[in-house]
Amino acid sequence: MLRSMTAYVSTNHNYKGCSISCDIKSVNGKSLDINFKSNFILPEVELSLRDLVSKKVHRGNLEINFNVETIGQPSFVLNKKLIKEIKEELNKSDLDIKNLNFSDIKDIPDIFIDKKKSSFPENIIKKVFKGVLTALIENKKIEGYKIKKTFSDRIKKIHKNLIFLANEVAKNKHKRKKNILKKLPSSLVVSDESISNEVVNQIIKSDISEEIDRLEFHKSSLLEELGSKKAKGKKIDFILLEMLREVNTILAKVTFSKEKKYALDMKIYIEEMREQVSNVE
Repeated sequence: MLRSMTAYVSTNHNYKGCSISCDIKSVNGKSLDINFKSNFILPEVELSLRDLVSKKVHRGNLEINFNVETIGQPSFVLNKKLIKEIKEELNKSDLDIKNLNFSDIKDIPDIFIDKKKSSFPENIIKKVFKGVLTALIENKKIEGYKIKKTFSDRIKKIHKNLIFLANEVAKNKHKRKKNILKKLPSSLVVSDESISNEVVNQIIKSDISEEIDRLEFHKSSLLEELGSKKAKGKKIDFILLEMLREVNTILAKVTFSKEKKYALDMKIYIEEMREQVSNVE
C-alpha cells in the first residue's frame, strides 16, 4: 500500500504518578534517518525502539520525542552508580578528596534521579511507543491513499492522450509523407526507387510506435506498483523517469501541433506525479 513520508502523531499516557508524552514527526528524506530524544529512556531501550521503527518505516526523516514528567511532587534519590564512578576516578587522581562534601558534587548532571522516572518497566515503554508508531503508519496510509488517487487520475489522462496521439499520428500519415517529399534535396537523383527509399527512411525516423508501446508498458508497471502492498517511492520515481524519456523522444519526432499538444500534456502529467512521488515512502 502506498504510504506518505509526511505525518505527525502525538499522545499522552499517565502511569504511576507520571505523564508520558510521545510525538513523532516524519518528513521527506532519501533514506531512513531517526532523531531520537528522551529524558528517561536508557540507551539499550532506545536501540530496541529504533530497531522497531526501522522494521516498520522504510524512508523519511523521523523526529521522535519521548519524555516523561512527574505529576505532583517528584521523588529524588542520589545516583549511587554515578557517585561510585566519580569516587573511583577521584581516587585515581592526585586530588585531596578527604575534604570533599556534598556541595562539591550537587551540580553534576544526573547526580539526582527522579524515582518515578527511573521506575518505568521496558514493556510499558514499548507498549506506549508501539501505539504511537501504529498511529503514525495509519496516518501515512491515509495520506498515501490521497496521493494514489491523484496518480490514478493522471494515469487515466495519460492513457487518453496516448490514444489521441496514436490516432492523430495515423491521420497525419499522408501529410507527413508530403512534407518529407518537399524536404528532399534537389540534388537527389530523380528515380522512383531512390525517392521511395528516402521517404521510407524519413518515415522510420519519425515513427513513434515503439515509444507509444513502451509508454503503455511503463503505464501498466506503474499501475501494478501503485496497487502493490509494498509500493516503493523509489521504484515509482524510476518508472516515471522512463516515461518522461519516452515522451521527450516523441516530442522530438512529431511535427504537427495536435501531436505535440498530446505529448506535452502527457509530459505535464508525468512531471506532476514526479513532484508527488517525493512524498512517497
